[in-house]
Amino acid sequence: MGTTDQNKGNKVRKRRFYKRKGFWLTLITLGVLGGGIGYVGFEKYTEPYRERAQTYDLARINDLEIPSIILDRNSQEIGRIFVQNRSIIPIAEVPKIFVDALKAGEDQRFDTHTGVDYIGVVRAVWLNFQAGETTQGASTITQQLARNAYNLEEERKKRNETGMERKIVEAFLAQRIERHFKNKSQILEFYLNRIYFGSGYYGIRSASLGYFGKEPKDLTALESAAIVGCIKNPTGLSPINNPDGNRKSRNLVLGRMGEAGAITPREAARLQGETLKLNPKPLQRGTTHLYERVADEIRRVLGDDALAAGGFRIHTSIDAKIQAAMENGLRLSLDRAEAVPGYANQKRADFKSKKSSGIAPEYLQGAGLMIDHGTGEVLAHVGGRDYADVPYDVIELGRRPLGTAFLPFVYAAGIQQGLSPATTVDDEPMDNRSVMVGGREGILGEWGMEVSRPTYDGRITARRALESSKIAASVRFAGMAGLGNVVKTAENFGLPMKDVELLPRIAAGWEAASMRDAVRAISAFARGGTTAPRSFTLVTEVENAEGHSVYSRKIEVPVRLEPVDDATAFIVHDMMRGSMEDGSARGLSDMLVEKPFSGAGKTGTTHDFSDNWFLGYNGRVSCGIWVGFLQPNKTIYEGAFSRDLAMPVWADAMNAAASNFGGKVIQQPASVAEVKICSVSGQRATPYCYETIVDPATNRPRTRSSEFTEFFRKGSENIPFCPLHSGTSNVDQGSAAVGLAQLAVIDTTPVRTKELVLLGEDPYYTEQLTLDGVEHQPARTSNNVLDSFDLGDAEKPLQFAWPKRLVITPE
Repeated sequence: MGTTDQNKGNKVRKRRFYKRKGFWLTLITLGVLGGGIGYVGFEKYTEPYRERAQTYDLARINDLEIPSIILDRNSQEIGRIFVQNRSIIPIAEVPKIFVDALKAGEDQRFDTHTGVDYIGVVRAVWLNFQAGETTQGASTITQQLARNAYNLEEERKKRNETGMERKIVEAFLAQRIERHFKNKSQILEFYLNRIYFGSGYYGIRSASLGYFGKEPKDLTALESAAIVGCIKNPTGLSPINNPDGNRKSRNLVLGRMGEAGAITPREAARLQGETLKLNPKPLQRGTTHLYERVADEIRRVLGDDALAAGGFRIHTSIDAKIQAAMENGLRLSLDRAEAVPGYANQKRADFKSKKSSGIAPEYLQGAGLMIDHGTGEVLAHVGGRDYADVPYDVIELGRRPLGTAFLPFVYAAGIQQGLSPATTVDDEPMDNRSVMVGGREGILGEWGMEVSRPTYDGRITARRALESSKIAASVRFAGMAGLGNVVKTAENFGLPMKDVELLPRIAAGWEAASMRDAVRAISAFARGGTTAPRSFTLVTEVENAEGHSVYSRKIEVPVRLEPVDDATAFIVHDMMRGSMEDGSARGLSDMLVEKPFSGAGKTGTTHDFSDNWFLGYNGRVSCGIWVGFLQPNKTIYEGAFSRDLAMPVWADAMNAAASNFGGKVIQQPASVAEVKICSVSGQRATPYCYETIVDPATNRPRTRSSEFTEFFRKGSENIPFCPLHSGTSNVDQGSAAVGLAQLAVIDTTPVRTKELVLLGEDPYYTEQLTLDGVEHQPARTSNNVLDSFDLGDAEKPLQFAWPKRLVITPE
């Protein structure tokens, strides 16, 4: 009995504690209690994150990018900057194979979870614990959408929170997104149009075109896996940036696709061994050269991150009216050039029709730049004809030969060396071997005159040589000034002439310059010898989305070049003005609405008609226009002159600027003296200085006074009297003094008739006979030295009635 009781006691003592009555009840009770406490604690801890997740506006989940608005100087919107290269497409245009690849690579339980994949979370925690580091993520597609749509990572940094805290907000927000939209396909569409796939490609269409040159609907399983493989590290796993890294990532996606049944395991293995073939044809964003320059300034002053964030109001110095006029003028001019009979180059319309061929465009280009030369503010910037075809900005990157637009700097060099507009130079044919423009032999051409049949005029003044843009005469003038002086002067203007060969072709505009350099240089003639600021500016102020200024341009004293003195600047300026009336830029005055126009301009054509320039200014602004090809030495067409292609565009731009930037007169400086000279001899005029011209109305020779008011640097105006028209050919040409024997001749004033009179012959042409409205000149019958004078130009022609009809009657 005792033994039995003892055994029973031992059995009780040996009974395990988990088999004791009440153990599981206690454990369950404690578990429920602990769970309840944990739940309450979790709810309490996560409450602020859950509340924050409720604050995001789900209606803005598809606001893919907030553009920055570009405003002109009058706060008129002229464009928008979109940083992200993206194109939105509906989910119906995304192939099933890509969706399968996405789910396999990023979210295998996307179709079943409610925003958070708890199985995936546990799996990731376990794998990370085993690895001793974070090797796995558990963010679902919806969580990634939440993170990207509302920039949760950037918010975390601003709040100085941990990554775990961001994950909590992300999870609650993902669940809210799932409850709100319910349609999984819509969530996928939001995601695929937003996500960054590396190499600057945002959204599935941009990535598909950027990597493989095809629409998303045509993607293969291999290509889909390669794009999905970029998601975890877009920059580091891009097939362009890191082919090996992308290969490993894409093969992992292919393996998971095989496991999920999207493709067969055998197909997955085969594709893993294939080489990925890229064919980049990225989207071209709707932008212009101007917008890119504005974006460059924002990057410089605020940084890439700020530009990508967007939402700015960017105030610029651009004048929308001038910008539009320049763009439109260039378009019309280039279209006219391509319509010239026999035009042998590629036309823009032809290129557009064959754009899918992948061949780079070679059609005619144009560019224009206008600045306020007092402040350096850019008023108009047209960097090319079509940014979508040619992103190359001619103003920023291009350098082209100036051709005859370089001549003002040649003449400035001569005047700085003591020559004057009245200095005479031979305008005679010149052997091209002495100049070697284009390596041609024979007679040097006269393309700068802007006419198809140029003429030579013998001994002419420097003024006339520049006005008519005469090449041979200008080359000779450069020799008189000294080629070394020409180069040095051009360098002082800011033109890139360092280390050029001292060859006569310099004077014909052989050397290249940028649009910026050329416009800055030409401005010196409007500013009394000092150029526009060395730095040009576009952006004046930037405001953020709240309207607070985050950047304002600092106003500083600009750095300018001072290439010549005010006397030289004004004299060359006045010489260029003459070309507008009867020179290479004839007709320009009639094109301009600013009356009177106190500015000037210079045509520029190269020897092979490959480049057209027009450079000019008024009292406030300087402007340059260029027309040509990006490919060098390519003729536009034979006889393509600047006055036909570039000058009209310049006039359009200046007309648009006239209302706000016109009216300022370029004043004659005190360092300049006026002298009346003979335009034929270049010496001091006498009362007998006349020249013979062809009257355009009658196509007959006639005479007119050759007296002309010329400008000289003070101290150099004491020049001799004209020896051609005063009979003083024996006068010392180096002195203004005249001998007593000549005084009677020089001081004699010709006698002009006061009334109509005709006594015998009319050797002085005092009267013109007009018969039936047709002017007739009497035949010359005298050899008098004054026969060439037309002293009666102002008299009223003598009208003769027609004789009566002659009637012959028989005797």
